[in-house]
Amino acid sequence: MSGKNETWEKMCVEIQRRSLDNISLQIKSAKVLRAEILKVLTTASDERFLKCKIHEIQSLLKLRESSVMNTKGYSEVMGGEKNFRRDKNIAHFKLQNDCWFDFAITINETTKPAQIIGFDFELRFPENLSTSFLRIDLNLPNHNNELQNMRFHLHPGHDDIMIHSPLMSPIEILHLFLYGIDIPDKIRA
Repeated sequence: MSGKNETWEKMCVEIQRRSLDNISLQIKSAKVLRAEILKVLTTASDERFLKCKIHEIQSLLKLRESSVMNTKGYSEVMGGEKNFRRDKNIAHFKLQNDCWFDFAITINETTKPAQIIGFDFELRFPENLSTSFLRIDLNLPNHNNELQNMRFHLHPGHDDIMIHSPLMSPIEILHLFLYGIDIPDKIRA
């Protein structure tokens, strides 16, 4: 016995197909996407949701050749540094609610229009919460999670727990992190 239900496995195939079919990950270019992200972050800073000042945002938001795709024509938009250890000393964006986040977006610019092919966004919560982070991933094509029909998923506070999630664009995820997650003043037991 495999431990997996055949019906669930079929559902996973359908969930992934439906998710990937129902959102456009096409963009004009990595440079345009970076500019759109800069505008979102600048607005959040002006509105005092983001603790970073404009010069800090500009230094944290980078456009460079992809570090994960070793082929010409692939770019990355980085927001902070990759931080798998969740170390507060590594560059990241700070929110007024004491959460902090970073992200990486991989873009294929060999096609017209360019296409977002993968990303990871991770929001870390204040230490007084029972969960420490929320990560939203779109794994690169041919990643082993795609074989499990879980290319787009979220991790609710544990790297080994993956849950299907509606596919969101990077701009939608940024808005979620900036405006959509309220940290209550009083935490339930």
